[in-house]
Amino acid sequence: MAAASHLAVLLEGRYAADLRRTRSGVLRLDYLDEARTPGATPLSLSLPTSEPTHSGNAVERFVRGLVPDHPGALRAIARRHGVDADDVLQVLAAIGKDCAGAVQFCPAHEVDITIERAGTLEECTTSDIEMRLAEMDTDENAAWTMAGEHWSLGGTQQKIAVRREAEGWYVAQGAAATTHIIKPGIRRMAAQALVEHVSMRAARLLGVDVADTEFRSFRSEDAIVVTRFDRRRRTDGTVERLHQEDLCQALGNAEKYEEFGGPSPIEIVALLRDAAATAAVARRNVDRFVDGLVFNSVVAAPDAHARNYAVLLSGDDVELAPLYDVASGLAYDIQPGSRRALSMSVGGTFDADSITADHWAEFAESARLDADKLIERVDAMRHEAPDAFATALDEIDDVDGHATALRARLLPALEARAH
Repeated sequence: MAAASHLAVLLEGRYAADLRRTRSGVLRLDYLDEARTPGATPLSLSLPTSEPTHSGNAVERFVRGLVPDHPGALRAIARRHGVDADDVLQVLAAIGKDCAGAVQFCPAHEVDITIERAGTLEECTTSDIEMRLAEMDTDENAAWTMAGEHWSLGGTQQKIAVRREAEGWYVAQGAAATTHIIKPGIRRMAAQALVEHVSMRAARLLGVDVADTEFRSFRSEDAIVVTRFDRRRRTDGTVERLHQEDLCQALGNAEKYEEFGGPSPIEIVALLRDAAATAAVARRNVDRFVDGLVFNSVVAAPDAHARNYAVLLSGDDVELAPLYDVASGLAYDIQPGSRRALSMSVGGTFDADSITADHWAEFAESARLDADKLIERVDAMRHEAPDAFATALDEIDDVDGHATALRARLLPALEARAH
């Protein structure tokens, strides 16, 4: 594929902007006039429509957030489509018709056909999915030990985006929309897909707003299947794209871990308040974010960074999306001398085992929250978490013994944290 220097940007099915790489190598985004009318949905909170042109880091960070950050996944895309994995415009030219949210990228001469949703669905059997999962970068020597404080430091999860219909699974070609994400879990981590599903189910039982998931086997390959919250089925059966972006994109931050310069909970709370159309929406978004922060700290989730939180954008409305990629780290042993590190600090500490009521009170003061109410929620979640996880594990058809092994490792750790 020839190097791409210009792509049309579609948003919510309409031509909204042009994305170019200038002669100096800088990415520039130019909104079309019709995409800047009052109440128009922005591509990103970091790229407001009040400015006709954006360039440099803000644009680069937004578009980088739309392509896989797993090197193996990028290399696979490059091989499949004949593009340069290091050239984000080439990658988006190849795969940009079904990105996260309602944004699409295509060559300028393909705008009309992309808007018309020209695309096809190719039937994908259980065996086909099994083969694709097996081809991913997995490790037969998966263990119950964490390789580092954060799972993503060694590479993020690989995944498959598919369309689900009543009659089965399909690969979406062209501009056809996908509806589900299938993930085999993180390499080297035993039963990690199961851990994620059980964590998501337990979170829901505890009242946390999370994406829908199921755990299932595709013949010999186990995986978590996540329903995309940025897709909505219309009454006529067609699939509508809903625009969303992760909080690194929204804040224009290239780093996802707070400890290394990524967004902090205080910054996120401020963003959610500033971006909300009304005070009531701001309170709801902040409450839901803090609920996720509490759950992730209680279960020592090592990868609950800002890229794993998102907002849904529609005109002037900004709504915190359901949580996704939530997974406890308590089932895994840590390396000698390591800690159970969180991706976001609470009251100045990243150590999940050291957080006290005082840390939550300090966070509440900095975030202008009711400390007593927050600490009450933390205590309730700590005490209710073991039963929620037990219920989630009871739902698993434990044919291979992984749920039993997970129960033996996870529940005692949760019980210990409840007291």
